[in-house]
Amino acid sequence: MSMFEPSRYETGHPMLLGGLRRHHTFAESGRGIPEQWQQFRSLGEIPGQLGTTVYGALCGADASGFEYLCGIEVESFAALSGDLGRIRILEQQYAVFLHPEHVSEIRTTWEGILNEWLPKSDYQSAQRPDFEVYDQEFDPLTGLGGGEIWLAIAR
Repeated sequence: MSMFEPSRYETGHPMLLGGLRRHHTFAESGRGIPEQWQQFRSLGEIPGQLGTTVYGALCGADASGFEYLCGIEVESFAALSGDLGRIRILEQQYAVFLHPEHVSEIRTTWEGILNEWLPKSDYQSAQRPDFEVYDQEFDPLTGLGGGEIWLAIAR
């Protein structure tokens, strides 16, 4: 299976994510996103945190760049301090792609999905947040352990 083919399709459950939300230009994202993850890791446990799986959510894009949230699922937004970002993920159909390579290569996987797989598929973007999932197998110090990309899709 090509890395630009979904490993499966899932109906994602509603989630509330809390964490660090930043705007990145496309040109600087290769440097800016790792720095954002380091800042997020330095926060420690987030109030109302559920579990240990972390998410990198794309919160919208335009010609100037995109919003990205490094976050974790939380019970509610009520306990989050004002400087923490928030995003609500609704129930949605997703194409799920594996990213087994080093995290520094994830942009290549995103580009393959969006520029190769999506235009040739029977789907279109659902225009909802897409996200990366990093579970306990992922080592943020080495960048190894892989992750998944969940692309919100519609027929």
